[in-house]
Amino acid sequence: MQVRNFKKWWLSLVKNLKHHQRFDAELNQTKTELNQTKTELNQTKTELNQTKTELNQTKTELNQTKTELNQTKTELNQTKTELNQTKTTTRTTLDFHLRKITPMAFLELLEIHLAESCNLNCFGCNHFSQIAEESYTDLEEFEKDMSQLAKVTKGEVGVFRLMGGEPLLNPQCPNFFEVTRKYFPKSEIWLVSNGLLLEKQDALFWQKARENRVQIRPTKYPLKIDWDKIKALCDANEVPLIFFNEGEVEKTSWKFTLDPEGKCDNYHSFTHCSMANHCVQFKKGRLYTCTFPAHIEHYNKKYGHTFELSPFDSISIYEVKDYQELLYFLAKPIPFCRYCKVSQWAPVGKWRPSKKDKFEYLERKDNE
Repeated sequence: MQVRNFKKWWLSLVKNLKHHQRFDAELNQTKTELNQTKTELNQTKTELNQTKTELNQTKTELNQTKTELNQTKTELNQTKTELNQTKTTTRTTLDFHLRKITPMAFLELLEIHLAESCNLNCFGCNHFSQIAEESYTDLEEFEKDMSQLAKVTKGEVGVFRLMGGEPLLNPQCPNFFEVTRKYFPKSEIWLVSNGLLLEKQDALFWQKARENRVQIRPTKYPLKIDWDKIKALCDANEVPLIFFNEGEVEKTSWKFTLDPEGKCDNYHSFTHCSMANHCVQFKKGRLYTCTFPAHIEHYNKKYGHTFELSPFDSISIYEVKDYQELLYFLAKPIPFCRYCKVSQWAPVGKWRPSKKDKFEYLERKDNE
C-alpha cells in the first residue's frame, strides 16, 4: 500500500515537474518573445524617431526651398525692375540725344541778354556774367533784330527769356518788353532776374510789365530778400511771379570744365550737353545753340584770348533763307563743342560766390 502511494506520489511529482518544465519553457519563450517585441518596439520607436527626423529635415528643406523660391522671385522682380529702369533710362537717354540732333518744330526757347554783367557774383556762371564788364544791349539794334527774327520765324517763338547778367541793371529794361511784344504777340515773355532790384522798380516798369504780359521769373538764391513783399508787389500790379528754379532756395553751384586745347569730341559734347539746342542764345543778330560760344568773349577778355570762335559757331538771322535752315543749324554740333568737357560737368555743392579765378572753368594741373 505504501509502495503504491509512493509510486503515485512519485508519478505526480514527475508529472508536475514536466508541467513546470513546460511552463518554464513557455515562460522563457514568452519572455523571449516579449524581449523580441520590446526590441522590435524600440526599433520601431527608433525608426519612428528617424522618420520624424527625416520628416523634420524634409520640412526644413521644404522651408529652405520655399525661402530660396521667394528669394529667387524677389531677385527676379528686382531684375525685372532693374531691366525696366534700364529700359526707361535707355529710352530717356536716347530721347535726350535724339532731341539734341532733331531740329525743333519752332524755337521753343530764346534767351536774350539785356545786360552782360551782374550784381551777383556766382561761381562758374555759364554766361560768364561774374567776369563780364558792364555792357547793355542797345535798344535800337534789338528792335531791328527782333523785326528780322519775326520775319524769319513768322512770329513762332515759344518763350523769350530776357535775362543776363542781371536784366534789371539795364535802365531801359521795360522798353524791351514793348519791343518783344510788338513783334511776338503770341510768345511768352519771361524776365529772369535774381530779384535784388525788383523792389526798386518804378510804376512805369510795372505798367509795361503788365501791359506786355511779362512774367517775373526770379531765381531764388540764398540771399536775404523779402519774397513775400515782392509777391505782394507783383499781385498789386497784376504781374505773375513764378520762381525760375521752382522756388528752390538751396541753389547749387556747378563746374563747367572747358578744355583750352579743344580735344573733346564735338558730337559727344553736343549730344550730352543739357544746354545744346535748348538754351538758344540770341545776340547781335546771331543765334547760338548754347550759352558758351555766345558769351565766351568775357572769358577771353578777362584771362587772355584762349577759346577761338568760328563763323560756324553761330548763324545770322539776316543770312538764312528760311526758318528751317535756322532750326537745322541749331540741331548739330558746332566747332566750339570741342572745348566742352561735358563728361566732367558736375555740381560742386551749395551755391557759392565766385573768386573770379579762371580755374572755375579749367582743370588745375599739378604745376598750376
